Amino acid sequence: MTTARTLEYPHEPPRRRKRRTKLIVTAVIIVATLLIGFIAADRVVDFTTESKITEGLKPYGDADVNVDGFPVLTQMAGGKLNTVHVTADRAHYENVDFTDVDAKLFDVPVDTSRPIGTVEASGVIPLETIDSLAAEHATLPSGMKFITIDDKLFLKGSLLGQDLLVGIEPKAQSRQVVVDATTIRLGSAEVDIDSIPSFLTSSISDIVIDLDSLPAGLELTDIKATDSGLVVSLHGTGVSLN
Repeated sequence: MTTARTLEYPHEPPRRRKRRTKLIVTAVIIVATLLIGFIAADRVVDFTTESKITEGLKPYGDADVNVDGFPVLTQMAGGKLNTVHVTADRAHYENVDFTDVDAKLFDVPVDTSRPIGTVEASGVIPLETIDSLAAEHATLPSGMKFITIDDKLFLKGSLLGQDLLVGIEPKAQSRQVVVDATTIRLGSAEVDIDSIPSFLTSSISDIVIDLDSLPAGLELTDIKATDSGLVVSLHGTGVSLN
């Protein structure tokens, strides 16, 4: 009867084991160092890029800029940033004032002479600005100005010693604000504007306020009246700030 013998393999010498462990630890440290260095460099580029964009927007107001996505280094190498988020309490572009600006810019080229891929933005146009734009681009009855009551837009004036309020419905139409009169309130009496002969209401109907000063490629998509002004939503492709 033959008994099988268990084969025994010699153990790895302690010295070789220590050397291999040391090599693994060294490799891990090198990789970690490179990774930390890459992240640090990327954060520096991110901060520098945000600072340069903020500086470039200075003519329009003080903005907070965030470059979304990681890593930024590869985005810069590719020639454009995926998404840039811009917010500002106040901004001014040409002759239009805005408050509470919130804009997302997609496919933003590193070369600032090229247009931005897509822009989605919103902001508030104060009523004072609407008044000045209307005075410049439309003909309003003398002494009337825009006001809001309970988030509804009105033209306010006076007639026969009584307050005159004209209910207004603003609409977005490409690069224009189209203002349609809906009701007229004189003192406590209110009438539907459709019941009044058109020759008496022509000066307060179909008021068009041009916003051609907006950046090329940007259009209005929605308008809503609030107590702080008109909240406008904008969208555009191939938008240029130059």
